[in-house]
Amino acid sequence: MSKVATYKHPGEVMDWENATGSDVSVGDVISLGTFCGVASVDIADGETGSVVLSGVYEIAAVNNAAFTQGDMIYFDTVAKKATKDTSKAFLGVAMRGKETAGTTAWVKIGYEWHDKAEKTITYSNTGAKITAGDVVKFSDFCGIAAETIAATDGEGAVYIEGTFELASVTNAAFVAGDRLYIDAAGKLSKLRTYGNVPIGVAADAKGTAAATAFVTLSRDVAPKGEDTITYANSGAEIAAGAVVKFADFVGVAAETIAATPGTGKVYITGEYTLESVTDAAFTAGDLLYVGSDGKLSKVGTFPAIPAGICTVAKAQSGATATVRLGPGIPRLATAQG
Repeated sequence: MSKVATYKHPGEVMDWENATGSDVSVGDVISLGTFCGVASVDIADGETGSVVLSGVYEIAAVNNAAFTQGDMIYFDTVAKKATKDTSKAFLGVAMRGKETAGTTAWVKIGYEWHDKAEKTITYSNTGAKITAGDVVKFSDFCGIAAETIAATDGEGAVYIEGTFELASVTNAAFVAGDRLYIDAAGKLSKLRTYGNVPIGVAADAKGTAAATAFVTLSRDVAPKGEDTITYANSGAEIAAGAVVKFADFVGVAAETIAATPGTGKVYITGEYTLESVTDAAFTAGDLLYVGSDGKLSKVGTFPAIPAGICTVAKAQSGATATVRLGPGIPRLATAQG
């Protein structure tokens, strides 16, 4: 009986034909589809040369994320830098830690380290064309398109696990572990305002002005049951996102609630951006109230109703403010004239 397999070599180097349209220099990282190698010689376009498939290399890296020893590392073939963004080509494992501002990383390359766990679902598109890397919104979580998905009736893979670098708001800092949401502009935010869809958890800290952030996708970020109450409406229809006033606190409608006798969910915790007065500045930590005009204010006298605590400073002319809802904030006075 003939051999099924005959040993050839250890597989640490492969002969690679350069069909990229450009010359490759020694030390360049080469994407090989599901993993990467490093050119050990100059390889002209159309020629064949050696690419190393294992070993530890110091490789240029992004300077907006820290690496921990043992992290799975990927390679951005456009920026030509190592990253933790799992939508990029798999590179290897971090052999040393790297501080956020560090510009190089030590990486053990090799396909044997690849995370083979299932991370995608097949998505049936009912709208416009989706480009690879786009955020795909579901009802209570988000994914990242793993490939371009054609318009209506198109199908394609969407990542529902992994760490990705995405555009973010530039008016708030993130701390690793923060719950993150995708806002109407398609950017990462900490605000759980109506319409913002849960996406995951901040994988690294982000400065206020930074325009991107790393997020680890998670389907467990959606508000928990205790974050809402069921409200029995005794008045006109309440639109989703509207302020709902109670005797001594306010909530935000999580859905449209029909007029009497409609019922629906109302958020009573979380951070929200709401209309505010434009005749006063707010400082983070200020106690905020909702006045008879439905706007946030620092004036807590009757008939204002306690709303929560200001989480982001607001200039006097600002027409909106961010408040963390908090039942239990005192009314300052009860004078009724």
